[in-house]
Amino acid sequence: MRAIFLTLAVFLGIMFAKDSITPTQAADFFYHKFGDKANPHRKVNHTKGFCVTGEFLPRNDIKEFVKVPLLYGKSQVLARYSIGGGNPKASDKSNAHGFALKFKNNKEQWNFVTLNGVINSGKTPDVIVKFLEVIGDPSKKKELQKLIKEYPSVKRAMDYGNTIGVPLSLANVQFNTQHVYRVSDADGKAMNAKIIFVPQAGIIELSKKEAQKIGDDFLEKRLEADLKKGSVNYYMYLVLANPQDPIDDISATWENTNKKIFLGTLELKTFKGDTCNNDVFLPGVIPSGVQAPIDSVFEFRNQAYSITHQRRE
Repeated sequence: MRAIFLTLAVFLGIMFAKDSITPTQAADFFYHKFGDKANPHRKVNHTKGFCVTGEFLPRNDIKEFVKVPLLYGKSQVLARYSIGGGNPKASDKSNAHGFALKFKNNKEQWNFVTLNGVINSGKTPDVIVKFLEVIGDPSKKKELQKLIKEYPSVKRAMDYGNTIGVPLSLANVQFNTQHVYRVSDADGKAMNAKIIFVPQAGIIELSKKEAQKIGDDFLEKRLEADLKKGSVNYYMYLVLANPQDPIDDISATWENTNKKIFLGTLELKTFKGDTCNNDVFLPGVIPSGVQAPIDSVFEFRNQAYSITHQRRE
């Protein structure tokens, strides 16, 4: 069941590819599965969530590493934490946690849609759809095993999902972009890189006994309590691709030997409750000095977000 939540959390980011399902059909899928006729303006994925605001503070010598003007000075930040899936009362013990961000100055904006997971269960929409059709259905165990044998990425993602525990707080979760951006270095040359936000307080998970005792709705209150003590901070890094690392397959793992470039610190300061829950965080909104990922799903994801947002308005 853990794999269900992880897959639903990333479904919009992986189910589209050229000559396959369309963004409109993907939106239909989520409205069919999670739509609420009594509340048509509600999000149909990552429904449960809350908002905070803060700022990004770049390292002093950032111009020596990247040519991204938005990051040269302080940026205002709107962030939304969320749980994957369309259940507004989803358990916080789910292993699918989202972290959507808007970095903004008076000229440009950069939207991020990040997850606590680093891989997805497939490169193409066909694999993902087949996976969703069989996972969690006891009558389709044989179909699941067949899928696992046919697509190693499915087994890889299921095994990975089982390693994700329950966080002490969202202030103790690392969040990752799974698409690979092309970020300009100081000389304007594109670097293939993922982006990660590493918690300053460290990555901390509850023990199994602690997780069993805690309720299903604690992360929002805990983060609000953390903010009352001071800012919740994350270190922002570029993770550069090695020559052999795939940059067009978000179901593929990297070697963990990648060079990292520290960009600055994200400081979240103010709890905003549900005030941004109806906002849209479009991953296609990127600043100068950054080129969109080249994988076959990125723009479809951006389109699907636009469609669901329009339906909510």
